[in-house]
Amino acid sequence: MQDNLPPIDPWNSTPLDVHKWSDHPEINKLVDELWLQVVEPELTGSNSNNQGKCPPKRQLKILLLDLYVNWVEDAERCIGVSRNNNSYSVKSRYNALHISKKIIEILDILVMREYLDYLNGSHDRVHNGANSRTSRIRPTLKLHDKFASLNISTYDIQYNQNQETVILTDYETDIEGNYTKVKGKKKRLLIEYEDTDFTNDIRRDLDAYNQLLQENYIDIVTLEEPFVVRTKEDGSTQRVRIDQSKKFVRRIFSRADWECNGRFYGGFWQQVGSEYRKHIYINDSPTVEVDFKGLHAAILSAEKGIVYDGDRYDLGTIVCPRLDRKQQRKAVKLLVLTAINAKDRKSAFGAFRKAQPSDSTEKTLTDNELDLLLNTFLQRFPYLEDGICSDQGIRLMNVDSNITNYIINKFVELQKPILSVHDSYIVDTRDVELLRDCMTEASVNVVGVDLAAEQEIPSYSQIMATRSQDYDAYLHFFKTVLVEGSQQKTDGYYSRYKQYRTYIEGSDY
Repeated sequence: MQDNLPPIDPWNSTPLDVHKWSDHPEINKLVDELWLQVVEPELTGSNSNNQGKCPPKRQLKILLLDLYVNWVEDAERCIGVSRNNNSYSVKSRYNALHISKKIIEILDILVMREYLDYLNGSHDRVHNGANSRTSRIRPTLKLHDKFASLNISTYDIQYNQNQETVILTDYETDIEGNYTKVKGKKKRLLIEYEDTDFTNDIRRDLDAYNQLLQENYIDIVTLEEPFVVRTKEDGSTQRVRIDQSKKFVRRIFSRADWECNGRFYGGFWQQVGSEYRKHIYINDSPTVEVDFKGLHAAILSAEKGIVYDGDRYDLGTIVCPRLDRKQQRKAVKLLVLTAINAKDRKSAFGAFRKAQPSDSTEKTLTDNELDLLLNTFLQRFPYLEDGICSDQGIRLMNVDSNITNYIINKFVELQKPILSVHDSYIVDTRDVELLRDCMTEASVNVVGVDLAAEQEIPSYSQIMATRSQDYDAYLHFFKTVLVEGSQQKTDGYYSRYKQYRTYIEGSDY
């Protein structure tokens, strides 16, 4: 049943998320209605609600919650659902709600009764899995009507607290050792593991951090509607929902190795560009983003016993005549960062061009020109050559994740909210000096040296400090950072914040 909706676009999709939960009366009423009238009469085997850790009715509720949240965000977006029984191992640490393969029968019943549109999955054997995908589901207008009648807030739907936050991954390969790819990207697998003191410690840290995020309001004040449209690598667009359910953070380790990656992922602030991040407010207060200056290059330098506090990426002269000095610096920075992550120059140059806008001069730079830029950089910093094009990035991500973990833990101890974007951190303007002290302490603790930090916008205390020294500068900073920031608040933001405050005042927080 398609109703008046366009056909399912299988690539406008998000994976099934089985970790949402709510005990709101209206959700429970909808679940009871569909269970009694639609699902239970059609289920095979025992229809008891007392089966195992996650009985069928509970699984229906979990499915409906994810469908509802996805519908709120984008009514045309579908949900990817695996029909492989191995995807529903009730013993997996990544299946905190113990979803079983029974959920497939439940969604099939909803399809049969025309509450869900459905598109079969496919396996691409011709192109090494490049176009393989799972099955897709999406609410029909029949279910839309049910959702539209619900009088609930997204604040009434939370992530299950038992969701795994320490994730170990690897890439899937076929029997010949070739990577399985979906739309040109390697397919990532979740790896089961036995807990250790290390995993228990970082999970405890993450639990405390997620609790802190849950207790603080985070929004982008310039948004009238709570979403950002971003363009993905393949040219398609994606709506990123900005709300208080999009703050759950995990640490993800790669290559089935606890010393690879380990960065923090999950917050909506990581999915929007820097221009939007400038307008993030925490608890209705402006923020400042501070980052480490050329962190991975700085770590490689520190490991060689060298500390360099200058601008590594300004070569001092024009090497590539097709670029001006500003363009050249930007190109060198991206090229070096790409080369640190790459295994060889060919892949580094390919990744560099892929990251450039289609109409940019940088995208047309030849291998010889990129070679010249990289060689000139290495002539200035020969001690970094071992770290270039040697697949160092995944290890360095682990180092910077440990720095971030140290900083976040300090802020959690003080019950001060902080948002991380890998090697940069967003805090209330009044907490910038605290952040910079923590960044120094963390880098000394993890790497052994104080790594330089930089920020684009002055902090609240920096603004106030200029009052007696340079009153004109004080007025400029005060106007642009505090006053104009407040003037950029939209009616939509005010409405969302008011709704949040009303909800919190009536809740147990």
